[in-house]
Amino acid sequence: MKKSLVLPLIAVLVAASVVAVFVLKSKKEMRAAGLNLLFITIDTCRADHLGAYGSRTARTPVMDDLASRGILFENCYTPVPLTLPSHCSMFTGRYPIGHNVRNNGSYFLDPSQMTLAEKMKEQGYQTAAVVGAFVLLSKFGLNHGFDFYDDTLDTHKIYNNFSSEISASEVLGKFRRWFARRDDRKFFAWLHFYDPHAPYTPPQDFAAQFKNDTEGLYSGEVAFVDFTIGQLIKDLENKGILGQTLVVICGDHGEAFGEHREFKHGVFCYEEVLKVPLIFYNPRLFPEARSVRQRVNLVDLFPTLCELYGLDTPKSVQGLSLVGLLQGRPEKTERTFYIESMFGKEEMNWAPLTGLLSSRYKYISLPQPELYDLDYDKEESHNLVQERNDLVRKLDGDLRRLVTEFSDRNIDSRRKLTAEDRERLQALGYISSSSNKSSKAVDPKTGIVLDNETRACYDEAKEGNADAAETRLKELVNQYSGVKTPALYDAEYLIRMKKNQKREAMDVLKRAMADFPRVDRFYVLYALNAFQMNEDQDAELKCRELLKVNPLFSSAYIILGEISVRKKQIPAAISYFRRALEIEPQNILLKIKYTELLISQEDYVSAMTAYEELLENEDVQRDSGLLFKIGLFTAKYGKSEKAEELMRRAIELEPRGKYYFYYALILAKNNKVEEALKNMEMGLSQHGNELSAEQRQIAQKAIQMWKR
Repeated sequence: MKKSLVLPLIAVLVAASVVAVFVLKSKKEMRAAGLNLLFITIDTCRADHLGAYGSRTARTPVMDDLASRGILFENCYTPVPLTLPSHCSMFTGRYPIGHNVRNNGSYFLDPSQMTLAEKMKEQGYQTAAVVGAFVLLSKFGLNHGFDFYDDTLDTHKIYNNFSSEISASEVLGKFRRWFARRDDRKFFAWLHFYDPHAPYTPPQDFAAQFKNDTEGLYSGEVAFVDFTIGQLIKDLENKGILGQTLVVICGDHGEAFGEHREFKHGVFCYEEVLKVPLIFYNPRLFPEARSVRQRVNLVDLFPTLCELYGLDTPKSVQGLSLVGLLQGRPEKTERTFYIESMFGKEEMNWAPLTGLLSSRYKYISLPQPELYDLDYDKEESHNLVQERNDLVRKLDGDLRRLVTEFSDRNIDSRRKLTAEDRERLQALGYISSSSNKSSKAVDPKTGIVLDNETRACYDEAKEGNADAAETRLKELVNQYSGVKTPALYDAEYLIRMKKNQKREAMDVLKRAMADFPRVDRFYVLYALNAFQMNEDQDAELKCRELLKVNPLFSSAYIILGEISVRKKQIPAAISYFRRALEIEPQNILLKIKYTELLISQEDYVSAMTAYEELLENEDVQRDSGLLFKIGLFTAKYGKSEKAEELMRRAIELEPRGKYYFYYALILAKNNKVEEALKNMEMGLSQHGNELSAEQRQIAQKAIQMWKR
């Protein structure tokens, strides 16, 4: 080779090797293997209520700081504005039409769906989750892959429902207690903060920072969550592991404040409910802060984290990794996303809402279709359907193809769709705006007007103005003659109950069940009312009807158990409660009731097992009354050393006379006479007035005997 050619060739090879080393180094730096993963989801958190996203009134210094030192995604979308489907998309990397969880409460994530927790657990990570709301209870399927899944909500409520929740501070407390007893392995922890969801009731200190209106109270909730995240970050800093932890923070969906006649969320797919914050933070992985403008989706989180942690991405995943964007490599074209909301279809019998984001356009397929140019019309106020009908037809075709692809359970299958397949897709929720079927369904844009009016009636009745609410509701029924919605029945039912017209309220529920046979709450309300009115046969019938269509509705089993108790059919009651506990294992009050029934049947071995399971719950560990109760039972039927420990913990939580009294007796039984004497004297001297005369007499005799 000529010398004149050798030198340039060497230069090229050296340059190539430098580039290769740089690329390898970049890839190495973007590997998170070995880092803990802290995944934080904030319910109902719209992006523009964080300072990092441009809000001038927000009080979110913690998330703003993490965003300023990490990676901020400016345009992150949820595929669905509903909590359970959205979280299922995050954890499976699939759209709702793929994982088939289309609404809250009535769908369950199938165990066959691979989740992020399962992937992390396969790699030896400890996996833990603490959730703050009913809609994410373990029975809905998101507990797959978690070693620890705390969904304990109101420990004094046996019938959990959609209003059951705990605050951000309680979620943090539960996580702290888990963290204190974890082992030395790396962890993947998911914390779900529900506070920004309605009703908006922030702590007073945070409410005072904003206007005293609906949106102000919402902002107070977001600020409180930010403060709580700050405490969590400080915990990690104090333990010296923040640098060893990848922190990912996102919202599951946003919230509407009347921008398109919607208040709250679930009906529409406008920007206010779809755009959510997404922040990645770790100084080792991301030494340079960066903002990413490209549109991304929550379904992209699973493949992103799989790639970062060196995990194989399942073939079923429909999202795309964000690692290139995290590395600062912008994409040439905007990604295309599928969006939907089946809430209107399932709750109101309205037309299903499906759509897509393609390039700069958002297309929404409804009887009255919508097309918006998001670059020039961020408020989505100018519908381009008439002006760009050609684009509407193209996007409608694209949407049909996406629906076909994403709804196929076996995405590797390339068989042609049969007529039956096409019918299934229709049932799954896609109806083209150009199809004949679309004209027969109520467009949510029409339905939302009635829904808002109905909710106003409901709120008025709830505030005690039942007569005024009834008058307005009658006007609405006449105005919208022939239109029926569950919300109308909800309002009418509440009005009847507020006016103490129970029999009329039951009639309302009968009509509601006839018109909406798949709305679970009507069956439960009817069964509860029938049970309270001693109409057990009617209550039992409705529970069994509900369980036929929703076999995981634990409240139905609880009501059947209550009926059996009243009939003195205790073995049957135990069986029903056991089934309910299989579905809702964290229901403390139910487990206590179940254990008491076991004791009544003298099944002390099973009762002891149930009590031991109760003691695994952190809420029970902090309840002095329960510890005392279980301690007494353990002293009689279990190990006296364990009973001694339980009594001591009860006294530490709440020093009371009877606790000292029985603790001393147990200590004496365990041949610890000096400790027994000390505690009995303490109980008498400081809490003697809490003891009965008989207990004081026994205590005095015991003290005299122990002193001898």
